[in-house]
Amino acid sequence: MEIRMLQQPELLPALHLVWEVYADTIAPTSTPEGVASFQKFIKYDYISQVWQRGELIFFGAYEGESLLGTLALRPDGHIALFFVDKDRQGQGIGRMLFQHAYHYCAQYLNAGRLTVNAAPDAVERYVHMGMRPISGEQEREGMRYVPMEMYVNLSVVSPKGQRSKAPWIALGAFGVVLVLLLTFIGVNAFNDIRREIVHQRDWVYDEPDYDYDDNYDYDYDNGFGSEEFPEGYGGDGYDESEEMSGIWTIPEMIDDGLTYEIEEDVYEFSDEEKQSMMIQFQVAYPKLSGLSDASVEKKVNDILKARAMESVKRIYDDPAPEIKERVLGEEYAILIDYVDYKVCYASEDVLSVVYEDYCYEGGQDYYVQHLRTCNISLKDGKVYEVKEIVELSDKFLEEWLVRMRSEAGDDSFLSEADMNTLKKALEGDSQNGVYDVSFFLDADGIEIGFDLNYASDDENNRGYVWVTAPFTFEEMGEYGSGSNLWEKLK
Repeated sequence: MEIRMLQQPELLPALHLVWEVYADTIAPTSTPEGVASFQKFIKYDYISQVWQRGELIFFGAYEGESLLGTLALRPDGHIALFFVDKDRQGQGIGRMLFQHAYHYCAQYLNAGRLTVNAAPDAVERYVHMGMRPISGEQEREGMRYVPMEMYVNLSVVSPKGQRSKAPWIALGAFGVVLVLLLTFIGVNAFNDIRREIVHQRDWVYDEPDYDYDDNYDYDYDNGFGSEEFPEGYGGDGYDESEEMSGIWTIPEMIDDGLTYEIEEDVYEFSDEEKQSMMIQFQVAYPKLSGLSDASVEKKVNDILKARAMESVKRIYDDPAPEIKERVLGEEYAILIDYVDYKVCYASEDVLSVVYEDYCYEGGQDYYVQHLRTCNISLKDGKVYEVKEIVELSDKFLEEWLVRMRSEAGDDSFLSEADMNTLKKALEGDSQNGVYDVSFFLDADGIEIGFDLNYASDDENNRGYVWVTAPFTFEEMGEYGSGSNLWEKLK
């Protein structure tokens, strides 16, 4: 699946897709006035003009030459159109488009909020993607909608084209707002800030639009405003490799015709009663349905959720002693965790998931990031570990270290540890938490490496959050153990 910006010749096919889905799923429940307004809105002459002026950006989801979904975004971060081919809905295409739009807002538009006017039936879907209602249900010209928004993490700016080796500093959606406000306003206004962030109140926007999408969301605006993109943002000069970073650059391999479904669930919690601290959690994770064995399905889902919730457990549910000390010692304690994920490999037998975790562990000086992975058998719920699937021979370790240093772009990377220490780390001994072993499967093969947790004052800290070394499945034939994982990947 490729997500990219559409060029002008691709607008007409995108509008055809939009109309086909709208006519099939939304028009039957709309008023004649609403259908006429929508038809007027998506006329090619009009859309091509606003596209040329840089007042509307179209993204498309392609599988080969086939366009399977499209999302139109205004420069202010408002989603105006959002449609997925009706035969391909429920397969994660909409979520990929949404994530792409989010990252574009952060890296290019400097838009602090992503907004949409969602039909009541679609509110829950948008909540699962991180958005929140900012008011109750409204009605205009016979169309009902709920205005929604989410904070855009403006610190999501990483070295272009980098993946594993990127330091990728990215605060959680609430955390970035908190730090900026505390920096420029001061902690005396902490409680007011806290309420504003948690409740997301008092955002004043221009007269409402209607958003149209395949989740029964609609948008109609008689004009997109006068502000134009900076030169080059009207569809020219865009480099796909510059858009995505972190886990979103991992090439996924999702088998066609899976007999089970992969859905998303989100754990959300905020404690609004405590006045001297902020507690806010938003943890997303995959949830499977349709496995042949119900007990295995429950086991798998419990493991997938538990992996995503590790930071929440560490800082809140069962806080570590050092977390308790920090909270007691901070005048204004902060416990925030934001987790996102990507399914990078899915077959009938095996699922591989990567999680990105952004967390404040007690105060604004205790911000950390983590990469977590989960590689699990869908036949019995077994979680695979590196030490079980790879023969950690001297030959493998030498080749793995060469690739790790190549990914990091640093020939001295990991030089503080000898081979025996690195072998122990790959076997699961994290050496006091510094080297947390991780691996994941993807379309290109397998990547094995570390989530790195050096102390901030450690001279060996190069600023990397995680680094993994890539191997093709063919290359791993020389190093693989007798684990049944390799049989399941054939």
